[in-house]
Parts: sequence; structure tokens; C-alpha cells
Amino acid sequence: MDYHTLLARLGEGSAHPGGFQATKELIGKIGFPRGTKVLEAGCGTGRTACYLASLGCDVTAIDRNKDMIQKAVQRAKISRVPVRIVQADASSLPFPDGTFDAVFTESVTAFTQGNTAVREYWRVLKPKGALYDRELAFATKLTTVQKKKLQSFYGLHHMRTVPEWLELMSKSKFYHYTASHFVQIKQPANDNDPLRVIDPELFSKPDAVAMMLKNERLMSNFSTVMGSIVITAWKA
Repeated sequence: MDYHTLLARLGEGSAHPGGFQATKELIGKIGFPRGTKVLEAGCGTGRTACYLASLGCDVTAIDRNKDMIQKAVQRAKISRVPVRIVQADASSLPFPDGTFDAVFTESVTAFTQGNTAVREYWRVLKPKGALYDRELAFATKLTTVQKKKLQSFYGLHHMRTVPEWLELMSKSKFYHYTASHFVQIKQPANDNDPLRVIDPELFSKPDAVAMMLKNERLMSNFSTVMGSIVITAWKA
């Protein structure tokens, strides 16, 4: 079992920095007009996709994890909101060029190699479309040993500081981009998700419990340097 499958079986809908409250605040600041064609890359259990749909957005959501997709489909059905849900990878999006008005993603690009996902975000956006990407970032450069610890457990490919994320964006085709200030990770104490579905047998599996405990240790060990930024980029 890898980290993403663990999250899926836990029914975790907002594992990114700041949780769902931060997601709602960001969406509120963006203010998508009704009918905006939004692609959510890395939808997880569909919590954000369903929220966007409830605001009147025309939502397509993708995730590469089949367990996440199953729970996202179930959530959309229960929520009675129209969301197109597709199993796909952010690095190889199965959509024509210029399909979406906006791409919304949180803590997904960090799990892709090189700038493949950034190229795909740009490709599927319409002219004048925008990318909104809340990404995992670090206050200081990590050592090789620290990077190996995070990569081996989480599968991370990007462990970048804010300047390093901006350097990556400078190599993209986006004509303009900005990054918010660094925010240290602080998960909300109470994040009630009434549609969360946890696989109960998970807690009887020693390997799953060990993974949960290791996740807590890593989050604690890196709490002073790990955080997030919001990258906003526009297509000409």
C-alpha cells in the first residue's frame, strides 16, 4: 500500500496544507463565475470538485488513484451535483487543447516528474485561462537525506522552496505567474466531512497503522520547514 492508497481508504478529502477550509477560502477569493469550465487535477475523494459544482461551475475532475475515483463518484452521486470524474494522471491529461477556463489543483504538481504537469495544465487551458495551484513548499532547501525520507514515503518529486517553484514556472509557457507568501503547515483541528467514508478494516492492518504513525512523525519532524504557496499563472 502506498501513501495515496492509504489516503483513499481513509476517505481523506482534504489532505493538502490548510485542509478544506483553506480550499474554500481560496475559491472564495478567486470567485469563479457560474458556468466556468474548471478542471480539478487530483480530485481525491471529490470534496472540492463537488463544492465547485455546487457553486455553479462546470467541473471535470481527475485522479490517478482508482480508489479515490470510486469515492469521488460516490460523493458526487450522494451530493447530486454534476461532476465529470475521470481516472487520469495530471502529467498526461486526456483532454483536447484549450478545453478549460481554469485548472484548480492542490498538492498534486509536487508528485509529478519535472514540469510535465505544468505543461499539461497550460495545454488544456483556453487562451486567457488561469491555473490556481496550491503547492507544497519548503522554507529552506532540504538535505539529500531529508529529500529521500519524503520521497520514499510520500512519492514526492518536487521538494522546492518558493524561489525554486518560481524558477520552474519561468520555464513554462505561461506568460505571467505569481506566488503567494509561504504559509507554514497547520492542519485545522476540526474538519468535519459528513460524506467521508473510511474503510473500517484498515485499522486492523498493522502495515496501515504503521504508515499512519510514520506520517504523523514525518509531519512533526518537518513542521517548521514544510508549508505551502499558491501559484497563479495565466495563459496568453
